[in-house]
Amino acid sequence: MEVVGRTIVIASLANRRAGRTFGLENLLFMPNIPLAALVPPGLSTPDPSFADDWATAIATTIELMLVSAGIAILIGVPTAFFVSQLRPNHWLVRTWTFFAFVTLAMPLILLAAAWESTAGKFGWLVTTMTGGNLGWVGWIHGMHGVALVSLATVWATRRISPVAIQQASLDFSPNQSWWRVRLPIALPWIVASVIAVMVLASTEMSVADLHSVRTVADQFYLFYSVDPNTTSVLVSTLVPMVVGGVPALLWFWLRRRRWNVASHGELESTTAPPRSKSAAWESTTTPGMHAIACVGVTICTLLLLLPLAGLVVQTGHTVEVVDGQRQATFQWQASIRAITEAPRLFQDEIVWTIQLALFSILWTLPIAIGLARWARSSNAAGVVIDVLGTMLFLVPGPVIGMTVAAIFRLPFPGLDWLATHTLVPTLIAVGVRSVLVAYAILRNAYGGIDDATWLSGRMDGSVAWRWWHLELPLLRRGLSVAALAVAIVSAGDVPAAMPALPPGVTTTGTRLFGLLHSGARYQEASLAMVHTGMVILLCGAILAARLHLRRSSKGVD
Repeated sequence: MEVVGRTIVIASLANRRAGRTFGLENLLFMPNIPLAALVPPGLSTPDPSFADDWATAIATTIELMLVSAGIAILIGVPTAFFVSQLRPNHWLVRTWTFFAFVTLAMPLILLAAAWESTAGKFGWLVTTMTGGNLGWVGWIHGMHGVALVSLATVWATRRISPVAIQQASLDFSPNQSWWRVRLPIALPWIVASVIAVMVLASTEMSVADLHSVRTVADQFYLFYSVDPNTTSVLVSTLVPMVVGGVPALLWFWLRRRRWNVASHGELESTTAPPRSKSAAWESTTTPGMHAIACVGVTICTLLLLLPLAGLVVQTGHTVEVVDGQRQATFQWQASIRAITEAPRLFQDEIVWTIQLALFSILWTLPIAIGLARWARSSNAAGVVIDVLGTMLFLVPGPVIGMTVAAIFRLPFPGLDWLATHTLVPTLIAVGVRSVLVAYAILRNAYGGIDDATWLSGRMDGSVAWRWWHLELPLLRRGLSVAALAVAIVSAGDVPAAMPALPPGVTTTGTRLFGLLHSGARYQEASLAMVHTGMVILLCGAILAARLHLRRSSKGVD
């Protein structure tokens, strides 16, 4: 009841602000009703000035960042340790890797829908995910961060030179070697992943708005998206930059000192011929540790699988009141019917989402490639692009979307037509972060080209010739990953897309955002299943491309 009352009050205040902006305060459908009349009985009337209480919003944002990062570290790093105790081709490791990639690829609003179906007000498991609960918002962000932190930690610790691992084994046991040698060497990648979790928590508003947790981004979306003022814009922009900028500077400092240590492989030529992965694993993992690692990886996989299973259960989950008692049942027929009818029911949203993803790939990848290549050619340019890109990434999505929408409302010929009849404003709004994500991936891909190859290529021909014949073959994997990332980010960037969508156009993300607020259980779960299926298909496509590239490279060797 408290959550409903708070939602009504917030909506009324936002509508009043919109009415003042457009001169609608005297219309019949927006009467000047006293605020006390909008509050349900039993709730105290809030102070209307709480829309300007930025101190509370900033404190809540910092708390959410800390909770999200804490969950990601406390679960993600031990998960990476358990994974490292098993063979890379172990079926548990492969299963965990797949679901970790799926969780990481899921937009946060989709992950929120999955957990809402599992533990929300209509959840089938427990009803604990209630409104105003900072812990649940932090849990959703944190579980998304668990996938990111654990994948980054596993990847970074596997890049360490075998010589360093062998030297560490002389002084420490295998477990101590991982915690005291591998983990510190991989620290820059872990710090970068944790920063990403904190940045998303401070700038993303859809999950916070769903659970009535008022962060800086959510406060701007609720009260100032229609009528922004100087204070709201400065606070919404500068606070994430300051709060996230300090960890970002730490990240750049660590990167300059130790970023390339994990990939240093010059000493590998002095070692004996490498043994198989299976033999190396058997010599460093005891049977007891192997059993513990299997249990740990299984539990972590189930945590990632639980919300996905909740979506399936929710599509066929019904609650009835019989003789005053609530009874919950599940019917496979209803679940299958809801899932099969979802593509037809939401076909317009699916088509718009696919178009948005494809057009985003077409226009963002060339920009990201140009920036990444420029950063590879010039260290000074790379530092400037990294810093400016980090600052731009820290701007909340609602601010970006409203800025783009305001630009297309300027009195210039053609802008109004583009805003109402094309996806151009939406592509620009979601493309800001898409370009930065693609740039980060391609920046790392360009960094994988060794200096000898890069310098020798500069003497072989023009820039276009070098890019087509030398760089493109080496960047195929990075380009495919960047294209997947752009498709996922653009399709799921609900905060930036909502203000810039033309009239009558809805994507799966924005429609899911509306369904979650309206409590449409079956439609919500079926639409989330459709979006999840699209994410799984994209992940499957990128894994298939990766296997094809690996086989083709072995054939060349």
